[in-house]
Amino acid sequence: MNAFPLLGTLVLTPAIAALFASRARSDESARRVALVGAALTLLLSLLPLVLSHAGIALAAGGPTLPLVGVRLRLGLDGFTITLLPLLGFVLLALLAASPRATIDRPNAAALLATGSAILGVFCAVDLAVLAVAWVAALVPVDRLVARKGALDPLLRRTCRIFLLGGTAPLVVAIGAMAVIAARRGAALPFDVEEIARVGVPEAWQSPLFALVGIAVLMRMAAVPFHGWLPVLLERGPLGVTLLLAQMQVGVCVLLRVGVTLLPEGCADGMPILAVLGLISALHGAVLALVQTDLRRLLGYLVASQKGLVLLGVSSLNPQSVSGGLLQSVSLSIAITGLAVTIGAIEARAGTADTRELGGLVARTPRMAAFFFLLACAAIGMPGALSFVSEDLLLHGILHAHPVLAVLALTAAALNGITLFRAFQRTFLGPLRRHLKGAAVEALVLRERACLLAMVALTVVLGVAPTRLLALHEPVVERVLHDVAHGARGRLAAAASGRSIDEGGPALRREARRSP
Repeated sequence: MNAFPLLGTLVLTPAIAALFASRARSDESARRVALVGAALTLLLSLLPLVLSHAGIALAAGGPTLPLVGVRLRLGLDGFTITLLPLLGFVLLALLAASPRATIDRPNAAALLATGSAILGVFCAVDLAVLAVAWVAALVPVDRLVARKGALDPLLRRTCRIFLLGGTAPLVVAIGAMAVIAARRGAALPFDVEEIARVGVPEAWQSPLFALVGIAVLMRMAAVPFHGWLPVLLERGPLGVTLLLAQMQVGVCVLLRVGVTLLPEGCADGMPILAVLGLISALHGAVLALVQTDLRRLLGYLVASQKGLVLLGVSSLNPQSVSGGLLQSVSLSIAITGLAVTIGAIEARAGTADTRELGGLVARTPRMAAFFFLLACAAIGMPGALSFVSEDLLLHGILHAHPVLAVLALTAAALNGITLFRAFQRTFLGPLRRHLKGAAVEALVLRERACLLAMVALTVVLGVAPTRLLALHEPVVERVLHDVAHGARGRLAAAASGRSIDEGGPALRREARRSP
């Protein structure tokens, strides 16, 4: 079955809803339009999963633009097919459960537009489409930040650095691969399958993988490109920033571009990414431990958890890769729930600073319960999906790099301490004096429904993760096969070079004459 009509409709649905929301007469009308658009997006995103479960294969397809060598191909693999409904669910939850004051027309439109661009990244099989979607995902947050740039120059500068640093390396790498593919006879030089068919020369693979890796590290807020995430989560639009941070576009691009098209460069570069992932996990965990602002704490916590995901995927062990992909799903659910809860706390108490909070369990016991349950889900407590994913991830790393596994476990333990300290400071103890006279309202129905759905989803998937693991299995096998093939190619080339050197001038002349 040609996937282009279905996936094209899915990608465009939130973009069209964003257009209508931006032209709505009031903020309330914009929210209603946005909710309808997000609900339709969620329903459409479930169809590929249903079709794959029914045994109907979705083949990549799309029209060709011959003048520019681009084919608008859209397709899915076992990983991205699970990310589509995840994005639809997170988008709907952010629009439905966020405080109404934060979802005005610009914010509602920005959330939908960002979701549309991220869907484009997930579905793109042509690198030109991927590059456009990668850049477009950052435009809405930049426009929102520009509205308050004069009031917060640090936020503006941070967003600009992230916008440039997160897009330029990948665009340059894609352009270079397209030029190389065209020179090697590819009819469609941006098409992933065409580039894989003609191949990228070994001499180019490491530099190009370095560019792709920088873009991935920037989007995943990994060391040394981590500074943007805590700043944007603390000072910027919470919903749009969370959508950018939680949807695993970095992992998607690493697997689709780095592993598939640059296997030899990937074989050399993955150990470096694994080390940076571990450093990011520890760095984020330590800094999160000393934060007092819940939003900034969440930024460092997300950076730490995404470092664990990067470490798992880059360790290139079957269990660690599978655990990293599963962790990316569980992390998105739990962190979104925590962000919704933090937004509710800030809207009611007027602050997210734990030094000015305390004793809220007496006023909002359900909020405290949801925060505690979602904190457990985020750090891998038994019964949650993250328990399965972290177990796979750490076992895989333990077999490949025992020392790294111990350090990764340390980062996970620090994250647990951070969240439970935040829970204690926010909800337990005596109620603060300035909050005693304030009307700290309980969670409303829409907030309770979304948070309950997140808790239920992570528990259901944690109890029965078999289907998710089965969907991810072909992707894990492809990653390991491509990287192993690239490593064998590098070793064969090195051995051939040594044989030529040992054979003297005659063999070197023969090698130069060989194609």
